[in-house]
Amino acid sequence: FIGEYNRPLKEGLYGDYAHREELAELVRFKTTDEGVADGWTSLADYASRMKSDQKAIYYITGGDEKTLRQSPHLEAYRAKGFEVLIMADEIDEIVVPSLGKYKEWELKAANRAGSDEELAGDGDKKAREEKEKAFKDAVEKVKKALGERVKDVRLSKRLADSPSCIVVDENDPSLQMERMMKAMGQQGFAEVKPILEINADHVLVKKIQDSSDDDFVADVSSVLLDQALIVEGSELKDPADFVKRLNRLLSRS
Repeated sequence: FIGEYNRPLKEGLYGDYAHREELAELVRFKTTDEGVADGWTSLADYASRMKSDQKAIYYITGGDEKTLRQSPHLEAYRAKGFEVLIMADEIDEIVVPSLGKYKEWELKAANRAGSDEELAGDGDKKAREEKEKAFKDAVEKVKKALGERVKDVRLSKRLADSPSCIVVDENDPSLQMERMMKAMGQQGFAEVKPILEINADHVLVKKIQDSSDDDFVADVSSVLLDQALIVEGSELKDPADFVKRLNRLLSRS
């Protein structure tokens, strides 16, 4: 039933406002919760499994389920035990933001800026502030090296193992939406500049922090951004430059 009718039900969520609440009970999504037998869950069942300190329903969108499950955006959510809905259907990019909430819970995209606010917890606030102060120079170095390629550079709360990831600003269209619009021939669609988040606990970011070599910082910064874009399924504008920078870094290691 879900294989045949899940997409039309989602279209109803977007277009049939009068029956939105009823339709929200019928749609199903894939989930990171390995205990869900068939891999599909309803919003109601997700809500029933939420942690006591969880404040939102989290989801991640993109074009490929396997890639989404391996996304670095999910690292801190897994560490906290927060379930994330996997939304690999292109229509999810339009439908879910239009839904906005399910009952009293906001729907928050794990790959958007600001969705990670509750991941660190209030008790870690002081430690987080100290880390931000300690790595302020590293953030500024990366920001200077990348220039107009990014909207901003920030220390990440969502990364545990990966050195970097990209997110989009809360009011900007996602990179997946940008690709969809271009594929549909939309003209005048402004290019979305990503926000690069870097992991202060990763050795590459620590090397940036300690380095006074501008060329080295530029190479690492560019590779961190390009790697994050590749993970998101984006095509690099200059693959040859990426390879050159990567080879220079490998020759130094």
